[in-house]
Amino acid sequence: MITDLRFALRQLLKSPGFSLLAIITLALGIGLNAAIFSLINDLFLRGLPFEEPARVVHLFTRPPGGDTFDYPYSAPRFLHYRDGQQIFDGFAAESFAGFTLTGIGQPVLLPGFRTTANYFDVLGVRPIKGRTFLPQEEEGADVAIISEKFWHTRLGSDPAVLGRSLTLEGVAHTSVGVSTNLPDKCVGPDGDEI
Repeated sequence: MITDLRFALRQLLKSPGFSLLAIITLALGIGLNAAIFSLINDLFLRGLPFEEPARVVHLFTRPPGGDTFDYPYSAPRFLHYRDGQQIFDGFAAESFAGFTLTGIGQPVLLPGFRTTANYFDVLGVRPIKGRTFLPQEEEGADVAIISEKFWHTRLGSDPAVLGRSLTLEGVAHTSVGVSTNLPDKCVGPDGDEI
């Protein structure tokens, strides 16, 4: 076998252009296959990180005369639907935004979203540390649930993460939970996600 490997290496060295082209082609093929598998695995094989993903419905609206499907609902319309519906077991809302985090190194703009207090309960997501939001925190409470990745990378896996103050958009928020099913962000019921 070693003789065969030496022969193959000598042949590759005889034509370096062909060898380089073959190596680049193999690298691109392997890289593309890995990327495609990763995408298919995330989208189709692994499923959503919720308790019963087949029962989750994400509602959007279409503006009059528009062809956009992912137009968000207004808060009054959400309240109207939530209070008037009898079809769903739970009805929660989220609103994506960006937030400036200060007080931990250099200020940084992070993606985030605001949610209703029952957001995690509707999705069946339980935090790995702490708790989810309380109903009384929905109006104006400055609390946040952070992602496990954010906890590890930005907070250094601080064991005292619960109760820690995070300054978002110049307002101090108290960390009440850590969840694995969040992107690299925090989320608050009124609700800032970083």
